Amino acid sequence: MEAVLLHLADFLSRLLISPVFWITLLIALVLGFLALGYTRLKLSALGNLTYERSFSTDGIFVGDTLEMTEIICNPGWFPLLNVKMDFFMPSGLTVDGIVCKEYRKLTSVFYIPPYATVKKTHVVQADRRDHYRLQNAVVIYRKHEFLFTSDLDFYAYPDLSDVDARLSPDLYHAGNAISDQKYMEDPFFIAGIRPYMAGDPMRSINFKASVRSFSGGARQLMCNHYDSSRNYDSMIVLDLASYPDTGIDGEEQVETGLQYACYLFCQALQNGGRVGFSSNCAVGSANYIHIPCGSGEYHTKHILERFAEISCYGAHNYSMVNILGRILPELPTGTDLYLVTPFVDEKTSDLLRYATRLGRNVRVIPLRTRRFA
Repeated sequence: MEAVLLHLADFLSRLLISPVFWITLLIALVLGFLALGYTRLKLSALGNLTYERSFSTDGIFVGDTLEMTEIICNPGWFPLLNVKMDFFMPSGLTVDGIVCKEYRKLTSVFYIPPYATVKKTHVVQADRRDHYRLQNAVVIYRKHEFLFTSDLDFYAYPDLSDVDARLSPDLYHAGNAISDQKYMEDPFFIAGIRPYMAGDPMRSINFKASVRSFSGGARQLMCNHYDSSRNYDSMIVLDLASYPDTGIDGEEQVETGLQYACYLFCQALQNGGRVGFSSNCAVGSANYIHIPCGSGEYHTKHILERFAEISCYGAHNYSMVNILGRILPELPTGTDLYLVTPFVDEKTSDLLRYATRLGRNVRVIPLRTRRFA
């Protein structure tokens, strides 16, 4: 034991007189103070950061993409390296190729020079119809949390990619076939030029514009887009009440019904008409939805947002008879009424016949399961 103590004392004495020991100790102290100072300065700089984010648009259709831009500003002189901003994305989205099958944490890494503003853009794809809300983002450094409140939202409208294949070609008449007036487009008023679409008549092709138009290195046919010859009204009524023995479950009824209703709505807008929407589905504090016929950007946005907000878990027990009884008296004569429903009972049939006698043009679109559509 005494020998061990003697060796230890001898080692310490030689260590204390060694210049290498003191140089190493000095370097360690300096590095320690620098690390402590850097940590304090970085914590202070992180507390002064400003952070905001935005979407490139407030609504897209399922399958489409938008951009989410993050903007972070360093108002101080201290450079910030490897700043990890954590944020959470709801399920039903794909962000930069990452599929969010559940509520998922994603991280953005920033390198922010002094007095600089840095932007980062993410590509967000909507995989499911919904009203998506994003709230806070957070930076965690050395067990310290810096919370940044940046609430924003966007709407994912119904998926229309396969609706044409599941609906008959003559489903939407837009005042052309089921109304008395046959001319939907006025050939004397051209609203603009648009790309050729399947089914466009040859007389609408603008050959001069087609000569100057290229797409993907090839010439593209262009058509005249005519103004509507009349301001017809279309009212779309979606029945989401549960009926026995229809062969369609609640979720499928909601999603398929909204696809049909949104398709009709988009067709009405494309043809220049005024359109309204009603449904026996509770949204917010209202027992049902009723938006009178109208037009314009605000009106369009309002209806599309209702399409996104309707939930299969909401109450759908408001009577369709009551819905029709409230909206039919206020519909102008000649209005095209489209009822999307899995079942029409006797009282509803009586109301529809009454509406036809009053000059409304009624079309019932049966809502069936996709397996047999």
